[in-house]
Amino acid sequence: MTDEWTRADADVSDEAVREMVGELRPAWTVERVARVDEGTDFVATLDVATPANGRRVVLKATTNDWVAAEVARAEPRLLEHVGGETTIPVPDVYGYCDAHDALPAPFYLMEHVPGEALEGRADVLDEDAVARVLRAAGENLAALHDLGTLPAAGTVGVRDDDLAVLDTDDDPRYADGLEKARDGCLEAIESLDDGGYFPGVTEDRERFADLIPTLREHVERTIPTLPPADDPRYCHWDYRYGNLLVDPGTGATNAVLDWANLSAAEPASNLASVEFHLLDADDPDDATLDARRRAFRDAYASARDDDWAFTDAVRERMAFYEFGNRVGAMACFGLWHEDATPAERERIEADHRAFVRDRCGGR
Repeated sequence: MTDEWTRADADVSDEAVREMVGELRPAWTVERVARVDEGTDFVATLDVATPANGRRVVLKATTNDWVAAEVARAEPRLLEHVGGETTIPVPDVYGYCDAHDALPAPFYLMEHVPGEALEGRADVLDEDAVARVLRAAGENLAALHDLGTLPAAGTVGVRDDDLAVLDTDDDPRYADGLEKARDGCLEAIESLDDGGYFPGVTEDRERFADLIPTLREHVERTIPTLPPADDPRYCHWDYRYGNLLVDPGTGATNAVLDWANLSAAEPASNLASVEFHLLDADDPDDATLDARRRAFRDAYASARDDDWAFTDAVRERMAFYEFGNRVGAMACFGLWHEDATPAERERIEADHRAFVRDRCGGR
């Protein structure tokens, strides 16, 4: 994980946007460019004129080193693969460019899908709408996992113009998902000694440093006792409200976004990450949280095309992956809560520490 982080490059000119569109769709004319402020790369919504009609599209370009180029190149290919082989709602891809001498690349064009990304605003949904989001999440993840097994655990990227599980210094392969999770946890834990993954935007670099011995000991004690991992499959580890386009009135999921950094991991890992991101997005009471978990898990188990089930072994591994998600959130604290008030930061820190006390016996 890099020590530096920069926001999406706002210096991509309108002329560069037109040139990128021209590379992919020469007959299209860009009429309006609306930049999207959120995110780590350049994203813009475009109104374009085509020979047949006008349409709204989205242009995405890699403009910093947060995502390696060989990983970013996978995103449009994954959208095409998932869109063609499953019922998961994803935008159509209108073209992509892996590399360019004069333009920020890789870049690609995709369909604009209506809906709202409700990160931090899930409370606008009533409980029926939340349940619909969760049922769709279960069905979508089941469809993704049923695309088949992969040869190793790791990061999905592009090699020799094909989707592949990478094996590089930055993105190594692992024998299984638990080995990958162990290394990921330890990396996140060690980062807490100096502000986590994003020290440049972290106001208190020692916020969680005192927890490092407790967290490290939990990893080393727990991993050897876990049941063996299932075979790795495609996993969308960042399936959260910020990467969903949802109808706020009904809870219908119109599109699942952000297929960069897709993991090859066992399904239990993906299930734990989705529950971490979605179930308590609006801080529900315990009864509501339990009902949401049942809705998600029932939908997933019903949609899998084999005899997969939430066995004790799956739940045990999910608990460790939940721990990994919590440690990752602590390592990302500075970035995720950069705009929070001091009181909000204290509340979130207290929640993390309560989890550690409950799970590991920490302070």
